[in-house]
Amino acid sequence: MSGAANCPETPRQKMIGMMYLVLTAMLALNVSADILNGFILVNNSLKNTLSTASVRNNALYSEFEYLNNQNPDKVGEWLSKAKAVKAESDSIYNFIEEVKMKIAKVADGADADPDSLKNTSNLDAAGQIGLVQGQGKVLQKRLTAYSETLQGMVLSQALKDQFASVFSTKSTKPGMPWDVQVFESMPAVATITILSKFQNDIRNSEAEVVQYLKAQTDAGDYRVNSINAIVIPNSKYVIRGGKYSAQIALAATDSTKKPIVKINGNLVKDGLYEFNVGSTGAFTYKGTIELPSSDGSESRFYNFTSDYIVGEPSVTISADMMNVFYAGIDNIVSISVPGVPSSSINATMAGGTLQRTATGWVAKPAKVGQECLISVSASIDGKNQPVGAKSFRVKALPPPVAFIDYKDASGNPAKYKGGVKFPKARLLAASGVKAELDDADLDVKYRVLGFDINFFDTMGNTLLETSNSSDFTDRQWAQIKKLSKGKTFYIKARAQGPDGIQRVLPPVEVIVD
Repeated sequence: MSGAANCPETPRQKMIGMMYLVLTAMLALNVSADILNGFILVNNSLKNTLSTASVRNNALYSEFEYLNNQNPDKVGEWLSKAKAVKAESDSIYNFIEEVKMKIAKVADGADADPDSLKNTSNLDAAGQIGLVQGQGKVLQKRLTAYSETLQGMVLSQALKDQFASVFSTKSTKPGMPWDVQVFESMPAVATITILSKFQNDIRNSEAEVVQYLKAQTDAGDYRVNSINAIVIPNSKYVIRGGKYSAQIALAATDSTKKPIVKINGNLVKDGLYEFNVGSTGAFTYKGTIELPSSDGSESRFYNFTSDYIVGEPSVTISADMMNVFYAGIDNIVSISVPGVPSSSINATMAGGTLQRTATGWVAKPAKVGQECLISVSASIDGKNQPVGAKSFRVKALPPPVAFIDYKDASGNPAKYKGGVKFPKARLLAASGVKAELDDADLDVKYRVLGFDINFFDTMGNTLLETSNSSDFTDRQWAQIKKLSKGKTFYIKARAQGPDGIQRVLPPVEVIVD
């Protein structure tokens, strides 16, 4: 912003400036009545210009006050600076007016009027006030301080340079101080005209700065050419009994100046943040939005934080007839509520105990035949509320089956459960008798406590050999080695599961091949 843009110099002001320069130069040659009359003319013109400037400046302050009443948060800071400029301008303006009055009184007496000076050619009055009384040096310091005050109010280098030039107090005559140049041997009317010129510069510069400050009230505003209604829900998934929450607002944007979005320091193209999620859990991310200013000054930055939850893909499919728990073992249970992290889910069970583990839940029924009821609640929007319940029948574990543990021709572990021919060589290499549930869906471990083998001699008599572990005894091996191809014997094992119940298992018929 330049001075000419806000307060252009009128042709009349240009004429006054030129006359001032010409008349000042002519003083060095001759101080004639015509020249003195010329100074009177210039001073009167400056007086009229000052009157106009005062009206203009008062209008500026009135506009400023009106804007502040409409939006004090936005305008208040700049109005305070404008008032400070006015106070400083009035102070130095009035000081110069006092200096003019003192010069006029020395020249014309107690009833003098600087704007109607009678003894215009008096050469002593200016020197008496400016040099003898020292008002010249005071004025020089105040003009310099005023210039610095104005420069500190603006960012425009053009305005700074303008104020530095207008209020410069550097002498234009080598070896002659500025105050001597202005006040020594000068006709009273000439010095008063020079001082009026400074007053005129003060009012014009005051207007420049106030106009600049007034413009700053809108400098940080952003122009928009697109306004859209947006709805930002906290979540699009809400369970019954929960609360739906959404922020509804107008989004104003400028398609010519796109904001720069960064998340964790990385640029987000077109503000679209998307990626493939990996691990499950709750996550938080932070970022900034940089918005370039409309006046070319520094950009504005806006910080934001958001979060999201990643859960496993899941579907609940249940068959009501198969809602079964087995007594005596840990029944693994998965409990999930869509849209709610597992840490916010609570569950209890009637008819047994329910414990949370690192991977899920474990249910332990109290006894067979009694139903268990699992009730689930979840913390949603800071409120714990029930989300559902499910009952389970409790059954005893099914009996396991016994088998001979051996290795096949390839050396892989194998199980012989009877009823078919079994090569004697593999039988002799077997490690013992084990037991398991004949149901791959239940991962229940059984321990063989012992087993009996019923052998038959040639007369058909039964020979019973007992082992009190899962291994064959020496006596059992001795009988097995005697068996020929086609002979049969029976193994009846005893086993115990995690429920602590000892069971006698169905016999295994072994046919020697």
